[in-house]
Amino acid sequence: MTPDRSSGTNESGDDASAGPVARVLIADDDLVVRTRLKLLLTSDPAFEVVAAAADTDEAITMATAHQPDAALVDVNMPGGGGIRAVREIGLCSPNTAVVVLSALDEHGLVVDLLQAGAMTYIVKGASAEEISDALTRSIAARTPPPDAPAG
Repeated sequence: MTPDRSSGTNESGDDASAGPVARVLIADDDLVVRTRLKLLLTSDPAFEVVAAAADTDEAITMATAHQPDAALVDVNMPGGGGIRAVREIGLCSPNTAVVVLSALDEHGLVVDLLQAGAMTYIVKGASAEEISDALTRSIAARTPPPDAPAG
């Protein structure tokens, strides 16, 4: 869904006047998970899925091309996995808030991902509301206030 800024609606006719639409990249090697996440996010007028990647290299390439507001990244993907994706997306798209998604809830891995630059970590199976909230909070934390000096 691309927002139509002139009319206050997006392509599906939903009211987008509540604020700008957050552009999201989804990266997961599991097609079913990618499809589920895309359906979940496109059903929410606050989000626009700009790309979906099946591996780490594709996620980095798409982040570079699309400069999304957020990337929802699986920990275990071919091509280097979540830690590499977090680090490199942070370099090629520094304003992108990376939210890591995994079936595992391992404390050491979470710490490594946060140190690599992830904004937060959520476990697969999280509710739509939890995913939406994690993305929204991460984008807000990554975005400087409107009156902040350009740096």
